[in-house]
Amino acid sequence: MLRSELKKESSQLYTADMFLEIVRRYTNATELTQHMVTELIDHIDVYHAERVDGEITQQVVPHYHCIGAFEVPDWKDIPEIDILIETRKGVALSYTNEKIAV
Repeated sequence: MLRSELKKESSQLYTADMFLEIVRRYTNATELTQHMVTELIDHIDVYHAERVDGEITQQVVPHYHCIGAFEVPDWKDIPEIDILIETRKGVALSYTNEKIAV
């Protein structure tokens, strides 16, 4: 009971805006430091190692401050959006990544 109350209080120290600010600061980082881990991650769940298809695998799930655990989607599964810019009344520019057949 006391641990859950302490956890609730400590999780309220980070707001979503604070978390996004921290993530933006480390967007172009080339190495992971202890300071980065402390700022970004609340805790990490490490599961028992298992043998899958002859290989030993172990699931590790980081839980981030404010957002908890999440699964990073495969970039191939994320649709690319077209960009539409309205320059003035009745005129709009549209950009797309699709190739135009010639």
